[in-house]
Amino acid sequence: TYEFRCRSDGHCSITHDTRRQCNCCRLAKCFRVGMNAKAIRTDDHQQLERTRSIESNQHKQEEKSNGNKQELQIISKQELIRPSESFMHFCPYSPILSSNDNIILTNIFHTYERTCKLFTYKEHLSMPVDETLTLPKFMNASANIYMALIYYLKSIPDFNSLPVNSKMSLIKSNLNQIVRLHSSYIMKTVTPDLDTDSPVFLHVFPEDLYIDIRANGIAVSPFVHDPILIRLFIVVLMLSTHMNVRYEKNLINHCNESSNRNILIVQNVYVELLWRYICSRCSNYQNCVKLFSSFIATTLCSQIVEVKIDKFIRTTLPSQNHQLEPIMKSMWEPEK
Repeated sequence: TYEFRCRSDGHCSITHDTRRQCNCCRLAKCFRVGMNAKAIRTDDHQQLERTRSIESNQHKQEEKSNGNKQELQIISKQELIRPSESFMHFCPYSPILSSNDNIILTNIFHTYERTCKLFTYKEHLSMPVDETLTLPKFMNASANIYMALIYYLKSIPDFNSLPVNSKMSLIKSNLNQIVRLHSSYIMKTVTPDLDTDSPVFLHVFPEDLYIDIRANGIAVSPFVHDPILIRLFIVVLMLSTHMNVRYEKNLINHCNESSNRNILIVQNVYVELLWRYICSRCSNYQNCVKLFSSFIATTLCSQIVEVKIDKFIRTTLPSQNHQLEPIMKSMWEPEK
């Protein structure tokens, strides 16, 4: 059972462009125009559909995995950058998500629900603002959030099929930035009452850096109100090679040309799925391109903030890194 709450006391204007910003007012409008309350699926119906989808997807993923192993052995560089046949015949103005696409989207949605939404920032924001509040203590409170995202990614068969070194490199390179995108979603949709300026953050971070972090969270906010979209973005970004803008020789050496090629093959599957989903949600092709491009631009700006955070933490932590939890130490300590 879901309880929808409106942040504007039930007075949101619901139009084609704003319909995904408030589920509460959107549902109320549906009832006003005559929707039957019995049309809403019960938890039992959803659980039955979810079980059937998971069983069907597991069978299809096994067949797909066997086919991918053969494909990885014969693919060439020229084939890697060429659009697939299905994409070349794809009509951008009237895209249709296949039944297999919908199964994957359903699994991505529910896996994220079971893993990543369990942990919020209530622990961070309830910390006493005094001399006991240190940067390591604040970072350690995020350890469960990091681990939840790793579990989420490992539950995706295509990610889990990659070599161990490739998975480690992707996590090391990308997870810090993914956590911030995930955090924006959590703060603005799961705990919107906590999405305010907090003395805890102001105590831990310099004021100018905190302002940049908040501004970046606001820039990401247009993308977080579609739960499928934000989950797909996270998967696609996690499969990007070296989102980390700092150079670490050992990290670069972990991924050779063959590993990068395999990663891109897997990423292409989700990029095309993301594009088909965007086209199914937007009213025309121009809006699809605008949405996709604006997210890319926001991600690039986010990397600038990531550089500032990284510089601050690496400057502050050396004398305190022994206080970090293992996952936080592995993510923020430089490679030796």
